[in-house]
Amino acid sequence: MAEIYNSNVNLKAAGVQVEFTPENVQEYIKCSQDPIYFIENYCYIVTLDHGLQKFNLYDCQRKKIDVIHNNRRVILMEGRQQGKTTSSAAYILWYTLFHDNKTVAILANKAAAAREVLDRYQTMYENLPKWMQQGVTGWNKGDIELENGSKVFTAATGKSGIRGKSVNMLYVDEAAIIPNNVAEEFFTAVYPTISAGQTTKILLSSTPLGYNHFWRFWNDAENDRNGFVPLFIPYWEIPGRDEKWAEEQRKMLGELKFNQEVLCNFLGSSLTLIRSDVIAKMSVDQPIYQKDGLDVYTRPQKNHTYCTVVDIAEGVGGDYSTFQVMDITESPYRVVAKFRRNDITPLLFPNVIYKVSTEYNNAFVLLEINMSDQVAHILHQELEYENILMVNRTAGSQVVGGGFGGSKSYLGVSTDKRVKRVGCHNFKALVEENKLLITDPDTISEISTFIEKRGSYEADEGYHDDLVMPLVLFGWLTTQSYFKELNNINMRKIMYEKQMQAIEEELTPFGFYDDGKPEADPLNF
Repeated sequence: MAEIYNSNVNLKAAGVQVEFTPENVQEYIKCSQDPIYFIENYCYIVTLDHGLQKFNLYDCQRKKIDVIHNNRRVILMEGRQQGKTTSSAAYILWYTLFHDNKTVAILANKAAAAREVLDRYQTMYENLPKWMQQGVTGWNKGDIELENGSKVFTAATGKSGIRGKSVNMLYVDEAAIIPNNVAEEFFTAVYPTISAGQTTKILLSSTPLGYNHFWRFWNDAENDRNGFVPLFIPYWEIPGRDEKWAEEQRKMLGELKFNQEVLCNFLGSSLTLIRSDVIAKMSVDQPIYQKDGLDVYTRPQKNHTYCTVVDIAEGVGGDYSTFQVMDITESPYRVVAKFRRNDITPLLFPNVIYKVSTEYNNAFVLLEINMSDQVAHILHQELEYENILMVNRTAGSQVVGGGFGGSKSYLGVSTDKRVKRVGCHNFKALVEENKLLITDPDTISEISTFIEKRGSYEADEGYHDDLVMPLVLFGWLTTQSYFKELNNINMRKIMYEKQMQAIEEELTPFGFYDDGKPEADPLNF
């Protein structure tokens, strides 16, 4: 029987018996009980300055290992080049070496990046004494398998990467780099099945990169909303990184990258419509109701006036069909609900708008009709929703009115250059002057990537602005004279309904006319 695996003199083959000295036995037991002791005494790493050397953990790295070891779910935030990948690989080595039949998945934005983590694992493994090693049954660039049944495999983050696989520990390296659409797909389709295990360990690690999914996970962890333990390791906890070092990094990286990659601040692009310091101060709330793309933050309140602004996608599978519901009773206005789905057809979307807007005191509805007016016509003609804001087009301008006022009246607004320019200007003013409050994390994330491009504003490459555009249209709406009348219109309607109720109470013995129309199903949120 070959004593080495596949001609690699640094690896013990499966089935090879090794004589243990009493000292070996004591060390093995001690290492199995204490990952920090194991790493510091038996793990070797390759450094730029000294080549192969023993892994001497910093105090902050010991704290990190301890947190990972004693908690099932950890989210780690560290600056660039702080050894977060290497220390995570060392813990994974300990986990698979001293636990039988465990499967660890190492994921990253690209499969090659995930394999880099495994490469560090393999370097440490190859430098273990033979009596410390498990026999090797598989040793490849992307996966390894040990004689004790434990496995490590790598994959790119995505729903197909680990679907159908039983995972005992999940490590996502540089989680913030993963594109939003990929991360959303993964965390929606795969993450719930992994996190459902009673003993599964999950580690998310990254340097910040804007207001994306990683920011959301971190924010929820800090507010004790997702079961993750947050751990931030600042640069000054790394030996040798003092103020002089920080100043050198600031000069080399520039202010923006320094704040993000060294100080670990969540920052949007410097080209964002909304100032980055304003975005940084936005607080995030948890929805009180979530179902089928609808997130509700505040329930409808009696005698409040609401406005639903709708952005309609073309078809399904691409951009999202969205709407934002605003409470416009008084300033500051507030986003109370949002809807976002890219798999809803134009035939079904009007029903969602109808139900939600009806629930919000028959909210005024402003529809964007660039792609098609099909949704508007269904809402108006088939569902007979009354509070659709009509738009008159005259002399190259669009004006909101109470109803059809001539041959050029439409069931919504077309987002032309003028509308978008005015909308962006006023949306910016509303937010930065604290006159429009937004607490939805998906919306804030999109705001952080809504940047100046080609003389206008749109989503940065690889991102969406489907939740921002309703707010841009709302910004335009607030400049309309008719907007100032909406609350007055609503109050007049309330007074009218009270008068009708009094009349109906007097006429109750005589009965009422039934028009035969079914009542809308309440959402009950």
